[in-house]
Amino acid sequence: MELGSKKEIERIEPREELYRCPSCDYSDGFHVSFKMDKTDRKAGVHLIFPNCHSRFRVGWKISFSP
Repeated sequence: MELGSKKEIERIEPREELYRCPSCDYSDGFHVSFKMDKTDRKAGVHLIFPNCHSRFRVGWKISFSP
């Protein structure tokens, strides 16, 4: 079973408080997923809204320790 939306991941700019989905207006927050970069130990952070499964990237990256 494949989870999530097949729509392309969109970029959004976080402003003030980030909890509402710009696609479906769901307002109870989001799930988080990480997409690993193949060249280093960093990952892009993606927000997934549970109601419509839309995915967004906000430009956040995290580093994983070895």
